[in-house]
Amino acid sequence: MIACLPMYDWPELRTAHDAFWQDTGTRLRASGIASPASLSRSGNDESHWLDPDLLLGQTCGYPLSTALAGKVRYLATPVYNVTGCNGPYYSSAIVVRKDSPLTMENWQGGCFAFNSVMSLSGYRSIKALVGPPETFFTNVRASGGHRNSARMVANGEADLAALDAVCWHLLQQFEPDTAAMLKIIGWTEQRPALPLITSLATTLTTIDKIREVLSDISPPAALAITGFEIMNVAEYDRLAAL
Repeated sequence: MIACLPMYDWPELRTAHDAFWQDTGTRLRASGIASPASLSRSGNDESHWLDPDLLLGQTCGYPLSTALAGKVRYLATPVYNVTGCNGPYYSSAIVVRKDSPLTMENWQGGCFAFNSVMSLSGYRSIKALVGPPETFFTNVRASGGHRNSARMVANGEADLAALDAVCWHLLQQFEPDTAAMLKIIGWTEQRPALPLITSLATTLTTIDKIREVLSDISPPAALAITGFEIMNVAEYDRLAAL
């Protein structure tokens, strides 16, 4: 079995994620569920998500409704206590440099940095506002991650980016000099936050036990998770249209 939490696994948070899994895994084993001793960090995200031995992982809502549809099972949605999140929903901060004249009323053109075209927060949420970014903006650049997008805007390599609310929170904590070079000109619509998933092979009985453990656990404060909610999967299914 494997477990992975790649979506917010910044180097500064790895100790907290490891502690969260140690507690979760211990409780699962006590309830009779075979669980890995540690989180998996080798390989790419997709290989983990589609691994038939995946016990617990985290993905983005857009892949869940598209590339992973019918290939994994939904477990739960973390509730993050950060600005831009509300219960199991989150949004993205649209950021520009502090000295930028861009506003939400005047932001066409320029260079848009995004983490991935499969990202709900970094790409699809902007597409929902303006249509294809490739035609709305003069230039678009894939950064590979929200942290990289923020750095590109701060360094003048891009004019704006949409940063997932949790990543914006983490940037202010762990890279305050970069965050201080940026300002928020708006927020995207709130949508279901990043879901926890498990293999399609995981039984419903095991899913129930995982959910029981999650309902009782208190994640490390550094993760800013106050609990987990079970959402209607149809809310994620609707994201496929973005």
